[in-house]
Parts: sequence; C-alpha cells; structure tokens
Amino acid sequence: MVVLGLSHLIRGLPMSSAQQTQSDLLRAAGRHFAERGYQGTSLALVSAEVGVSKQALLHHFKSKELLYRAILEQLNQELVQLLFAAMEETEEAELQLERVFMALAQFFGEHRSAPALLIGVLTDGPGLAVVADDLRPPVQDFLEPLAALIQATDRWQGAGFAAALSLAIELLGAVCLLPAARSNLSFRFGQNPVDQGAGLAPAHARDLVRSLIRAG
Repeated sequence: MVVLGLSHLIRGLPMSSAQQTQSDLLRAAGRHFAERGYQGTSLALVSAEVGVSKQALLHHFKSKELLYRAILEQLNQELVQLLFAAMEETEEAELQLERVFMALAQFFGEHRSAPALLIGVLTDGPGLAVVADDLRPPVQDFLEPLAALIQATDRWQGAGFAAALSLAIELLGAVCLLPAARSNLSFRFGQNPVDQGAGLAPAHARDLVRSLIRAG
C-alpha cells in the first residue's frame, strides 16, 4: 500500500480516495509515533485527527504494528531515494558524502517527524520489537549503502564495515538532534535563534563531514 502511494506521488499521478486516506493516515501516525513513541501512540487519536473511524484505519492497516511497519518502510524508501539522488558518480566519495549529509540536514528540517522516527528506529527497544521478525531491520537499505560510501573515502577504505557504520550513526545523530529537539529548543530559547540555527544546518553538516572524513 505504501509503495503504491509513493509511486503516485513520485510520478505526479492523482491518488484515489483510498490512497489519499492512506497517505493522510501515514502522515498523522508518523507525527504521533515521532512525538510519543510506539507505546504512547493511540490509533483512536490518529484516526480522529484524519477524520475517519478507528475501524477505517484498521481497514487500511490491520494493526498498530503494521501501521508502524508501513511508516518505517516509507521512511526507509525516502532516505534511500535521498541518498542516491545526492550522489554523483563523477564526484569523489568525500564530496558525495558531503552532499548526502547536506541533503539529509535539509530533509530533516523540512520533515519534522523523520529525525525523531529515525532516532526511535535506532534506539527504541519496544518499537523495534514489533518489527523483529522482519528479515531486514528497519532502514537497513539506507544504512548499508551509507556505510559503504564512507568506506569508499580515502581515509576510511581500510576501516571495515563496523567502523564505517559507527561513523554513519554518529553523523546521523548530529543531523537528527536539532530538528528532533526543535520544538523544545524554541520554547526555551525562542523561535528566531532556533530557526537561524536550522538554516545553517546543511552547512554545519558539510563541515562536520569534512572534519571527520578528510582529517588526517
């Protein structure tokens, strides 16, 4: 269901009423899972926000677990598309990595639920338990090529996959934290300084990648 909705969006085709409802449910549920975690998310509140019954939600997604799986699948697809769209085969790996994390910083700033969902995927035990029987862990399709790109840089070619994956997680944490904490930071420090910092996030991501990838 998610793939069908995404393909229509990508090709610019109009979605049916059912597909639009699925898209609205995914958007609302993603925000709830990001803000409240898996255990704290209520299907009744998600369905009420979209303006449908809980039974209608369960018609599209048979359970809370399947709804969460669908959101993680969508997140994985969006991140994979962003990763490969930001890579240019003619560029050296270091420049490709800078472009990827600048694009990620921009994406996380525009899609407020995405960074919190990604942090949840990587850290939330109860949330991961509901997808534990999948053959591939959530966002693995994104993490594996990201780590491979790090391994393709001059400095990290001999580091091995474990070291590259560790660095990928550290970099992701850096670009996820500000947008995930943006609401709380705005409450404490005001909207203007937080908005200004968010605008600088892509450049900061580029500089961070340079310091970690190109340093001797």
